[in-house]
Parts: sequence; structure tokens; C-alpha cells
Amino acid sequence: MLKTLALTLLLMNSWQEVTRNNPGKDYLIFGANTLQRIYYNTSSCYSANHTGRRAMDSNRDTSWVSEKSGDAQWIEIDFGSKRLMNKIVVYPGRKDNYRTIKYFTVQFLHENRWFDFATIQLDQTEGEPGFFKKLFMREPYRDRVEVDLGGVDASIFRIFIPAGATYRGLAAIAEIETYIGANRLKYFDERLKNLSLPIKNGFLPDNDYSYPNAPRNYRGGKHVGLDIFYHHKNDSYDPVPVDFKTPVYAAQDGIIIRADLNYAPLSPKEWKNQSSFYRVNPRTFVMRSFGGRQVWIDHENGVVTAYNHLSRIDPGIKKNSRVKKGERIGWVGNSGLYGEAEGKAYGAHLHFEIWVDGFYLGYGMDLADVKKYFTWIFSVSDYVE
Repeated sequence: MLKTLALTLLLMNSWQEVTRNNPGKDYLIFGANTLQRIYYNTSSCYSANHTGRRAMDSNRDTSWVSEKSGDAQWIEIDFGSKRLMNKIVVYPGRKDNYRTIKYFTVQFLHENRWFDFATIQLDQTEGEPGFFKKLFMREPYRDRVEVDLGGVDASIFRIFIPAGATYRGLAAIAEIETYIGANRLKYFDERLKNLSLPIKNGFLPDNDYSYPNAPRNYRGGKHVGLDIFYHHKNDSYDPVPVDFKTPVYAAQDGIIIRADLNYAPLSPKEWKNQSSFYRVNPRTFVMRSFGGRQVWIDHENGVVTAYNHLSRIDPGIKKNSRVKKGERIGWVGNSGLYGEAEGKAYGAHLHFEIWVDGFYLGYGMDLADVKKYFTWIFSVSDYVE
């Protein structure tokens, strides 16, 4: 009995999960606050605007498109670990509004070899005899295909387009969906897709310090938002610093749950005393925030956005008022920062926070993944005038 127990404990302590090396593959961050990565890889890409990510962005108007070639093309999805799947849905894409694929094969990787699971004919006129049969076919091309897997346990699959299976040498896939039961795996938290940057023509920062989880030594903590320092004019992409005249807009429709209309700044002495205290003590209640004058918007779907360091709040903004996406809520400033305490204008920027189901976006993620996730959200500007 004791020997059996000792052997069991030894096996438990020595067990390690086998991990796969994914050199050269890009990846998605699965969900808003998670450490799980979903890797993807492609045989080729037509351009930087046609990468494999486009087949996984829940947007059927965008597509992964391969380079033009007579060779086979493919897009691979790798969950990194065991996953149950019972169905894959594939939406073939287009290039310049032309269909690209005649047929494809769903392949799974087994013992380091790809095997064909199912071959799907998209152009149903291919190989069909007789003119009249082609003429009276109701749906000669399939723009959506459900592949019934019957229930598989796998971690990696790919959509393989053989040589000769394209019309013009290009392969395009608009979307690949995977299901477990009736539940579709969401590669991203789709509630965040409709957010826009709160500064028109704003630039995502290129430094690490301006993203969530960066250290904030002056208050003994870490950053929980995105700092926006630059934007560009309509006629040029040259970066221009934001200033007190730069408007701040609502990132999405919602209801105002905080608007600091009676904000009062800290004095230099108060600012230094508070900073000194929080360098060595945990923050348990924020009475006078370094975030300064703020507006918070509840988007009523589990997402809340917060806009900090404002110099002014728009006169139409107050608690419980409703705002539309792109509506002005205030102006950039430096409230809450030492520059304001000194009565000076330096340090102006917008500190923008996104909270999802009670956690700030980026919680528990490393910096590279945080930057990747923010890039996905704001990769295409949809600012509303």
C-alpha cells in the first residue's frame, strides 16, 4: 500500500505537460483576460492586409488571401492543447469580388503527419456533365460550408487548398469558425470590436510604458490603461502631440456613470505626500486620484471605459446621461499629474481604460500580448464624426 502511494506521488510530481514549439507562427489572444494563445500560420499572404488573422476576426467582409501561385496553399489553426470540436464552418473569401477556391480539404495533424479528413467541393459545377444540369443548379457555388466532424479531440487543423484548386492562383478564406456543441469559439471578445479610439486619428503608443501592466513607480503600482500622446491631422500621418485643445470622444454608445464636474486639483505638497505614501503602502481607497478629472461610460454589455487626465468635461456630459459613439465628452489634459499640481501644462495626454467584466483589459497578460490585443481592437479606425 505504502509503495503504491509513494509511486503515485512520484508520478504526480514528475508529470509535465508536453508543450509544442511554434516557431514562425503568429497567434491570437483568446478572450479579454487570459493566458491562452491560439496560433495560426499560412502558406503565404497576398499583403499585410490579407494575413491569416483576417480569417479569424469574426468579420466576413475581410479575408485571408494567399499570394498568387500555382502551388498548394493553406491556413493552419493551432489551439496549443486538447480541444473538443464537433463542427467547422468555413466561409470562402473573395479577391476583388471574385471567388477564388474550387474546393479544399480539412486536414488534421496526427503523429506529425497531415491526413485528409474531408474534401469539400465549393464549385458544384466542376466536373458535372451536361449543360442543362449546370444551367438549372440552384446553388452552383457554396459561400458557406458546414463540416460535420462527428466529434473530434484535436488541437491543430488546417484548411488545405491543393494546387489546381483555385481559379486564378489565389486562395481566400473569409472566416473559419469552430464549434463545440452549439457554442462557437470566439477568437476575440467581440464586445470590444466596436470600440473606437477616443481621440480622432490617435496613434497607439510605440513604447511599453504606455500600456497596461507597465510599472508606475511614483505611486508604487502599475498602469491599468492606455496612454495616448499623439494623433495626426487629416492631411498627414505625421505624429502631432495632443494638447488641451484635443477633443476626447466616447469610444462606444453608453451611459455616463461618473463625471467629475466638481474636480479640484492637488497642490504640489499634497501630490508629493500622496505619492510618497503609496510608494510603500498598498492603495486601498482612492480619494484623490492621480487619474485627475475623469468620465466613465458603461456600455451596458459588461464593458466600461474610463477617460482620465481631462482638462475639461463637455457641458452636455453629466452622470446618467446617454452618449453616442463619437460624441465629444471632454478635452485632453494633465489633471491628476504633477504638471497640473504645479499649475503648468506639461504631460498632457489621455489615459484610457477598458474594463471587461470587472477586470481591466490586460489583467494577467504579459506586455507583448497586451499590445497585440490593443492592436487588434484598434487596427482599423472606425471613428464616428
